[in-house]
Amino acid sequence: MTPELLDNRYNVLSSLGRGGFGETFLAEDTQMPSRRRCVIKQLRSSTDKPEIVQLVRDRFSREAAILESVGDHPQIPTLYAYLVRDDRFYLIQEWIEGKTLTQLLNERGSLTEAEVIALLQQLLPVLSYIHDRGLIHRDIKPDNILIRQRDGLPVLIDFGAVRETMGTKYNEVGQTTSSIVIGTPGFMPSEQAVGRPVFSSDLYALGLTAIYLLTGRYPQDLPTDPRTGEILWHDHAPACSPHLRNVIDRTIASHPHDRYLTARDAIGALLSPVPITPNPSTKPANPQSASSRTASTVALDSSNSPPNFSVDPVIPRHTARNAAP
Repeated sequence: MTPELLDNRYNVLSSLGRGGFGETFLAEDTQMPSRRRCVIKQLRSSTDKPEIVQLVRDRFSREAAILESVGDHPQIPTLYAYLVRDDRFYLIQEWIEGKTLTQLLNERGSLTEAEVIALLQQLLPVLSYIHDRGLIHRDIKPDNILIRQRDGLPVLIDFGAVRETMGTKYNEVGQTTSSIVIGTPGFMPSEQAVGRPVFSSDLYALGLTAIYLLTGRYPQDLPTDPRTGEILWHDHAPACSPHLRNVIDRTIASHPHDRYLTARDAIGALLSPVPITPNPSTKPANPQSASSRTASTVALDSSNSPPNFSVDPVIPRHTARNAAP
């Protein structure tokens, strides 16, 4: 159990959830004038063997460094600290007040094409930012995308530190015995399911997330082509334009080589005025820098009524942001 005052600083307010490898808490930082709220993710080692505890400790430290490096992005939660106490590990992260895409869909039903395009335009640059640093998120899904209440921007959460650290299997001498598989069935491509994710694996998962938002149905609940295994979703989103359908179809192609190679390619196709066919033999046009194009923002209504999305042109920004109070 996490102490009520962790590290003589973080006052635990409530439990946010419990999983197989620990628990997540809402807390406040008593050493900050604002007593800003934060999230404490507590992990536990699955064994008492000192050599394995050290392996987990070392890997956790590397993962914390990765989270720190990407937390400068305005749409990724900031890592405040990581602590190791005996066999327990703690991540202290920024608290994002908002609702997940799953929660929004449950409240108001499927989203419009304009809303989905706006979300894609805001999320693809985040993936590009991550991929440029050699990282793959590996768990893109509606539950891991929050619409932040204070500005309506989508925030990408849960970078898999818990699962990657604790999902490694060890033999009796503490050596790894298998590769790590991270992801959520239904949103995970085949190459990721066998432990070989690539950058376009994240695009695949984002494409399936878009389908979920347009149809209101999870990918595994949609019919598939018995010959190819491709998801047959078009009839479940009849208002979706051929252009957006083609872009999404290419992101969810079964083979990685048939998808957009980079998030920038997907941005270019999404913003292109010319319909892009999902023909893998056609090389996608080289898009301009994302910073030179306009994107859309998704505004979240802070009232108790269902969130009201709007599409307003803005210039994407990647400047440092103020931490949530």
